[in-house]
Amino acid sequence: MNKFASLLNATMAGGIQLFRYRGKTERSRRIVPVLLGAFIGLSMMMSASAMIVELKGDGLDSSVVLSIYTLLTAIIIVTEGVYKSGDLLFRPRDNDMLLAMPIPKSTIVAVRMIKFYLFELVYCMIILLPAMVAYAVNNEVGASYYLVAATMMLLVPIIPIAISCLVGLFTSAFSARFKRRTFLQVAISLVIMLGFAAMLFAAGMMPDGGGSSAMIASSKITEFYYPASAFESLVRDYNWWQYLVFVLVNLLVAVATVAVIGRFYFRTISRLETIRRTGVPKMKYRFTRHSQTMAIVRKELNRYFNTPVLLINTAMGLVLFIVVVVAICFKYDDIVGSLMSSMENFPLTPDEIYLHMPSVAMGLVAFASLMTFITVTTLSLEGRAFNTLKSLPISGIRVIMSKVLAAMLIIAPVTVLGGVMMAIRFQFGIVETVLVFVAAIAMPLVAELIGVLIDLKYAKFDAESDAVTVKQSAGVMVATFLGLIMVLFTISLLFAVVLLAGQLAGLIMLDAIFLIVALFLLFAVGTRGEEKYTEMMA
Repeated sequence: MNKFASLLNATMAGGIQLFRYRGKTERSRRIVPVLLGAFIGLSMMMSASAMIVELKGDGLDSSVVLSIYTLLTAIIIVTEGVYKSGDLLFRPRDNDMLLAMPIPKSTIVAVRMIKFYLFELVYCMIILLPAMVAYAVNNEVGASYYLVAATMMLLVPIIPIAISCLVGLFTSAFSARFKRRTFLQVAISLVIMLGFAAMLFAAGMMPDGGGSSAMIASSKITEFYYPASAFESLVRDYNWWQYLVFVLVNLLVAVATVAVIGRFYFRTISRLETIRRTGVPKMKYRFTRHSQTMAIVRKELNRYFNTPVLLINTAMGLVLFIVVVVAICFKYDDIVGSLMSSMENFPLTPDEIYLHMPSVAMGLVAFASLMTFITVTTLSLEGRAFNTLKSLPISGIRVIMSKVLAAMLIIAPVTVLGGVMMAIRFQFGIVETVLVFVAAIAMPLVAELIGVLIDLKYAKFDAESDAVTVKQSAGVMVATFLGLIMVLFTISLLFAVVLLAGQLAGLIMLDAIFLIVALFLLFAVGTRGEEKYTEMMA
């Protein structure tokens, strides 16, 4: 048992962590993650309390909040677990070390699964636990509630983890048969996650405001998701037999998942470590000469689509943008009807909303552009190879602008496509269409120029992994908060000018602002950026 605990402790020391802050002191490295988790938990508790108070004010049973937050926790665990299962289970950095040791394979699988479970348990602590506390504070509960709540805290992650592991096993085993395995695995994971989310929202399982909406969502959730229905039922009327059945079902799911993963685990990781080539008796190589800019752009695009953590963290916003645009284009009447019913005294009529769709399109473009900073990590991802890049006969400004161009080739086609779809569906005028098109180019350009300037300031070349660079570096934190502020400011300014001076004035003013800012940033990159690039050393 001591050997197993030591192995688990050694395994937990590495890998992806939910909040990993690389502060200057040991104290800050411990306090900051706790504060971040507490902030998220407090936000969840406040939102759950507000929903409970509203339900009780309408004379409705507030236990439906528990089922809603149970499903929310499950969605987040599945979403995170699907693409993290690859790093945590099938591609951990210590695979070679553990497999070379005299450790039973079953022990290695058990350690991997426990690590995965403990990692996902954190989401229950910052999402589901605050909702449980909010329910206990706003209702009279007995001892059975605390027993059920504690059990749910431990068992709710099991079914989502099982789904994540099985999807991760399928994507890893399938992609291992192909050369472009990393990109294929990420693409399959994205499709599965988006399909799962689309199914939930299409079924109306997420409330859109109001007590009646929460009741409708809860009824559909309990029909669809067993843990949510069991939690709500046990809180309303505790039954020891139902409680025992729930525990046994989750334990059976856990055992079955471990058995299935263990059955195919080592076969899958062995395939991921090899490239199978058959039926290729002769290899013919063709060398094509490219310009310096095109060579760097091709390198950046190749790295982007072969770095799962970078692709997931930046592509999700763009995919969500397209999903929202498609939903608005094909379900406009349903969305407007839901919006009007959920908000009393809404200032616009459906016809007025239709006329203001160019402003909505520009707001969506702003959100997709200003929350997607690809260039904020492109220099840092060079790692120790940055010194080699600097030694090449390529100017710093060419390297920087090539990285910006590569990011624009990823983002701009998506934003332009979304703007064109809305322009066709809602019959924008020629002027409005051109203005939205300009915004779809100018806004990503501003975001990526800001991103590369932030990376020049906070570049870190000695990160342990790409995940640390992409998710936990100081530059990413700065870009995230700055992007959020820019989105709020842009959308608020747009709709303020639209209400005061008209829609056309608002669109023209916003385009003018972003074009001016883009020119200023280009000047800053060409002067200060070149100087900073020359001074940097990996």
